[in-house]
Amino acid sequence: MMTTPTCTKPQLTNFKCRGFVQFPQVLMAYKGIEYDMCYVDKIDDELRKELKFGQLPLFREIDGFKLNQSLAITKWIGDKTDFIGKSPKERALVVETVACVHTDIVLPAMRSAITGEGRDKIINVVIPRYFGAFERLLSENKYLGCGDSHTIADLYVYVAYDYLGHLGFAPDHLQGKYPNLDCLKNHFESNKWVQEYLKRRPDDNEFFKNLPEWVKNDSCPSMSK
Repeated sequence: MMTTPTCTKPQLTNFKCRGFVQFPQVLMAYKGIEYDMCYVDKIDDELRKELKFGQLPLFREIDGFKLNQSLAITKWIGDKTDFIGKSPKERALVVETVACVHTDIVLPAMRSAITGEGRDKIINVVIPRYFGAFERLLSENKYLGCGDSHTIADLYVYVAYDYLGHLGFAPDHLQGKYPNLDCLKNHFESNKWVQEYLKRRPDDNEFFKNLPEWVKNDSCPSMSK
C-alpha cells in the first residue's frame, strides 16, 4: 500500500528496484533534495487512478503536481535546479545523451537482465559503442553537454555505467578501460548525499529474479519481452 504523503516534501513512488527511477533518485540526492520514497509491491486500484499510463514511477510535488515518467521527472528536477544546460545547443546535446542512455543502453540491459537474452550484445556491442563514445567525448570536453558544468547528461552516463556493472554485464569490460567514466563516477559518488543513497538502494538482480509476469506485462510494458 502507498504511504500517506507528508505534504511537506516531494514524494516518489515505485517498486523496490533501481530501473529508470534511479535517475531522478540520484539527481535529487546529488542536489540535496529531500523527498519521501514510497515503495509498493503492487499497483492497487487507488494507485492506478493516479497513473496516467498505468505505470510507475509516480512523482508528486508538494503542490500536488504529478509526473509519471522517469525521464520527465528527471528533466523537471533538472529544470528546477539549473542542471540541464545553459544554452539551446548545450540542452540539445544533453537531451541527445539522455535519450541514448535511456533507449540504447539501460532499456536493452534491463530487458536482457529480465529475459536472460541478449547478454553478448550488451557486452560486445552496447558497452564498447556507447561507453567508448562517451569516453572519447570526455577526453575532448570536461562535460558531456560541452558546457562549463555538469548536467543530467553526465549524471545519466554515470548511472548507466554503474548500473551495467551492477547487473553483471561488465566486470571485465569496464574496469580500467574507461578512465574518464571512472572519474565521472568518482565525481558523483564523492557527493555525501549520493553516498547515502548508494547505501540504501535496492538490488535489481534480486528484483528481476523474482519479477512477476504482471509487473512485466502490465505496469512495465517497456520491460517485457
